Amino acid sequence: MLGLIYPMGMVLLSWLLLFLLFSGLGVVALRLLGHRLAVGIAWFDSFWLGWALALAALQLWHLLFAVDDRALILLAIVAAVGLYQHRQRFIPQLLRLKKHRAFLLMLLIALLWMSNRALEMPDEFDTGFRDIQAVMWMDAYPIVPGLNNLFSSLAYNHSVYLYQALLDTSIWSGRSYHIATGLLLTVMLAYSLHSAVNLYQCRAEERARWSWIFATLVMPFFLFSAVGRGSISHFLTDATVDLLGILVLIWLLDFLQDAGADAKTVSWQVLRLSIVILAGFTIKQTFWVFGVGIAGLVIVALVLRAGGLTNLGRLVRLSWPVLLIAVLFAGPWMLRGVVTSGYIAYPHAIGRIEVDWAEPPDLIEHRQRQLATNTRRRYGDPEIVLATWDWVGPWFDGIRRNVKDFALPAALTMSGLFLYASGRVRRRAGESRGGLGLWVFAPLLIMLAFWFVSLPNLKYVRYIFWSGAVLSWLLAMLSWTRISWRLRVSITYAVLGICLAYFMYLLLAQRDFAVSAGPGDGFYQHPLPPVKVYETASGLQLNVPDSHIHQCWQIPLPCTPFPRKGIFARVPGQLQHGFGFNADDGLEIPDD
Repeated sequence: MLGLIYPMGMVLLSWLLLFLLFSGLGVVALRLLGHRLAVGIAWFDSFWLGWALALAALQLWHLLFAVDDRALILLAIVAAVGLYQHRQRFIPQLLRLKKHRAFLLMLLIALLWMSNRALEMPDEFDTGFRDIQAVMWMDAYPIVPGLNNLFSSLAYNHSVYLYQALLDTSIWSGRSYHIATGLLLTVMLAYSLHSAVNLYQCRAEERARWSWIFATLVMPFFLFSAVGRGSISHFLTDATVDLLGILVLIWLLDFLQDAGADAKTVSWQVLRLSIVILAGFTIKQTFWVFGVGIAGLVIVALVLRAGGLTNLGRLVRLSWPVLLIAVLFAGPWMLRGVVTSGYIAYPHAIGRIEVDWAEPPDLIEHRQRQLATNTRRRYGDPEIVLATWDWVGPWFDGIRRNVKDFALPAALTMSGLFLYASGRVRRRAGESRGGLGLWVFAPLLIMLAFWFVSLPNLKYVRYIFWSGAVLSWLLAMLSWTRISWRLRVSITYAVLGICLAYFMYLLLAQRDFAVSAGPGDGFYQHPLPPVKVYETASGLQLNVPDSHIHQCWQIPLPCTPFPRKGIFARVPGQLQHGFGFNADDGLEIPDD
């Protein structure tokens, strides 16, 4: 037990310092956007805004420099200045926390449990397959041209790797996966706990926030994400997208509930949503459809509030800062795609630029077909799988068995929608219907439809299923106006209790209570696979995992699971100048 004090303490201390770092950057962003830091949970807003805008800054930084200690020091200085300038607003907020004893107690328990989970050995396949190697390249060099020729997955333009490389310093050098995803998940869990306390203390429906109900009921999703081997010790991009998707819906509900707010508040809410949606665009392309759906819903709401198409001046004025933020995120992101792959939206053959490292479009098409096949039927034949619908039955049989990511949220969705319909039927004549309806599901349904016909792997839409379940119960709670508010809150907590009971069952079934201290300084590290050296036709030597699992983990650069004879260094002996591919040496189709 005593062996846990040092590693868990280092995790908690690092999370605290990083929370202050991104919150300080968020305070600076708030000031630049003309918005003052409010009281209470505004810390949550400032953290996520600072984190998102740090991604934008790191995209620019990495065009010229490695994401190393210099970047961290520069951002820390900016954050410290922001925190110091706003110290008169921060200190009273910290002192006010003493009154929230229930929240502080639950937060303490959550922090201890999450910091213990962070000690685990990384076990996710993609983390060892490509994620750690991508972070290593960013940590060692400015952006490298033609990484797609070395290993195509390294050219997937996931900006969240920049955040993970930023944390790869000091005691976390080479193992920032112990704190990167865990920090984001813990911040969301803390917000859910705070919302649950606010909802419990709220005595009147008129004073309740829809986002409180949503955040309270989505808490099990965060807890489920921290169950299992290597649950939060990873660099998975899908986990970050899950959190951003839920964050967007929380802020969307605030925007929809404040339909009568003044112009300044509405502008701020739209800007806040825009920043996070655009950050999501640069993290994972699967987020694009959902983000566009949310943006469309916001635009429709703004047009209706403006009185239709007759009063669009306010919308035009609002669009300029959004467009500037879009350029800040999308411009560097597309440029980074061209540098690493020759395409602005790799691994899609969109926007090909004629550079010497761009791979043939037919190779990209082959990869896309193989990926579409594997998400339907693992190791299937694309010519067979993609030509029929025979894959649907086995595919659905597979996902329905996943209780925490599909079966449980699906059951909650159906029961919530049934209660919503019942409440609407029983509503008194002439009674107000409120400001939320089934139309709020539109972005989720659009995303699900796109997911089903493109890449139907459950990991891409976990947050969609859980968000649909929570929105269903939110609508049910708002529709049953004939019963008291306190009873509806009690029912909400009963639903939460059922989900938490299943969470406890998972812990019991998997014997997953606590992680003992690892060897050495308390952390568990994944062993390196055996390595063999592969020499290409040009004489370039590549490190290759000598294992059928094809994972590089932290094998020294340059590593690729799929070596090819035609790979060459664009400048011999200088990896920072990137890689090309000579088809004359054999145009093998790699398996990645």
